[in-house]
Amino acid sequence: MPVARVVVAEDNGALIGFVTVDPDTMYLDQLVVATEYWGSGVALMLLDEAKRLSPQGLELLVNKDNARAIRFYEKHGFVYAGEDKNPVSGKPVNRMAWRAISASP
Repeated sequence: MPVARVVVAEDNGALIGFVTVDPDTMYLDQLVVATEYWGSGVALMLLDEAKRLSPQGLELLVNKDNARAIRFYEKHGFVYAGEDKNPVSGKPVNRMAWRAISASP
């Protein structure tokens, strides 16, 4: 049975974002930040936590028309890994993947 880890970000007790990741499958299901916190570093903090929870790598689906999210993921080490279809909406999505860079001996 898949078990997702959910990490939340709060500001003075108010929920401002969260990330959902399954370290066993390396799937990042959701990264959500309240619009008033876009550009504040909250998304990067949540993404870094997802990478910490799944250090071997992460994969995600992002709507093809979500240029802002695609740029964000590319900026933080994700690469295009193919096309897919959103299982809920049926919309076309990009599959993106991140793999940790191993240190050379």
